[in-house]
Amino acid sequence: MKRRFFLSLYHLKKTITLSALFVVFFTFSSYQSHSQSLADSIKYQNHSPHKATIYSLVLPGLGQAYNKQYWKIPILYAGIATITYFAIFNTNKYHTYRDEYFARLSTDTTLIPNPKYVLYSDNSIKQLKNYYQRNLEFTYIMAGVVYLLNVIDASVYAHLFSFDVSNNLSMRIDPLINENAFRFDSPPAAGVKLTFSF
Repeated sequence: MKRRFFLSLYHLKKTITLSALFVVFFTFSSYQSHSQSLADSIKYQNHSPHKATIYSLVLPGLGQAYNKQYWKIPILYAGIATITYFAIFNTNKYHTYRDEYFARLSTDTTLIPNPKYVLYSDNSIKQLKNYYQRNLEFTYIMAGVVYLLNVIDASVYAHLFSFDVSNNLSMRIDPLINENAFRFDSPPAAGVKLTFSF
């Protein structure tokens, strides 16, 4: 009898110990999960779209680095390098044909037309000058577009930095038969129902 009593106490003590360990483990893991979500929340709150925009305005690609989108930086600078190449190329060509055109029209004897373009007419030289001038202006426009897209991309992604893109988000498209209960003479209409789950 006494032995059975001590065995019961032993099992009770063992059960209480295991229960206490379970409670401690559960409390610790929920605290850790809460502190992790709190840290993530603080990180998201501290992520400023204003900073990302300013960084991108100061130096293209810096806003993307602030948003931790490092893979976009080489693409951005490849675009900048391409635009720089075409800007230099079109500038050199434009200056060449502009100088040739002015040398042909000028009365100044120090300006001598380039013998390389002797077979070109004055009108052809003028057309080439205008062509490369238009290309140069287009290159400047493209440089402005790339710079602006860099700023917009950094700003938009910074706004969406804390946006929930987990698997719990979903959209379902279902067919729908809309029957008008108030009008007996109208036939049912077919439609589509969109269901968003958050």
